[in-house]
Amino acid sequence: MRKHVKYITGIMCILMSMGLMSCGLNNNKEVDEPAVNTTSTIGDISKDTIKLSMNGSITEISCENYKEDDISVDGLDKYINNEIDTYNESRGASKVTLIEYKDDGETVKIAIQYSDIDTYNDFNNTAMGVSLYNKSEVSRIFDEDNAKHPKAKAYVDTTEISEEELAAAGYSLEDIKELQSSTDAAASETDAVATFTDASTASTVTLDDIEGDSYMMLTTDTDVDIIINGGNVLYVNKYGEITGDNSADLSGEGTAILVYSYNY
Repeated sequence: MRKHVKYITGIMCILMSMGLMSCGLNNNKEVDEPAVNTTSTIGDISKDTIKLSMNGSITEISCENYKEDDISVDGLDKYINNEIDTYNESRGASKVTLIEYKDDGETVKIAIQYSDIDTYNDFNNTAMGVSLYNKSEVSRIFDEDNAKHPKAKAYVDTTEISEEELAAAGYSLEDIKELQSSTDAAASETDAVATFTDASTASTVTLDDIEGDSYMMLTTDTDVDIIINGGNVLYVNKYGEITGDNSADLSGEGTAILVYSYNY
């Protein structure tokens, strides 16, 4: 299980409040109470989500239904805080920060911020990639993924099927051979080229169609939603679905490649 942590929201000190009120009464002047920031990082997010920011920081929001899994979460917040403190002390700097912790009695939602992608991977023992868009790297990942997920070729063994049986099914030997040949050719053509969905047109484009010196890319085999803070999703390969101008849903079924840009 991935490591997570808890955030305790600060509240205004009672003594300070009393002091301010007393000062206001003595001077017959109204004193405005300091504003309390109640903005939630988690908000209405209900699925594991990663937020990327242009300063390089990573915010992870994990959502787990422990009640459904019949798992006790007693002491989970303390355990998470302990893990973060231990990690930061070992690095000599505050690289991981607990932003928010929510427990509604059924689902636990935790928001953790990491200073950079290396810290995120180190803390969670993952291999998510964030870098400038690189065609050569995309090609390497594509070839590696094809090797891991080979496509099954259409093949019909006709040695055990008589022509009469084929005819009864409405086929001939020539039909089977033609079907097999056309399907194999289509599979070979599709598998030989890395394709992406273009966020602006919803059309399919190839690797050579993507050009941009400031484009960024994220690679991961995790089932997770991605949000680009201050930017836009541009392209995603077959392992992802574009869900908004700055968001995408990655399936985790293979190595997803998400191409995006920031609004500098």
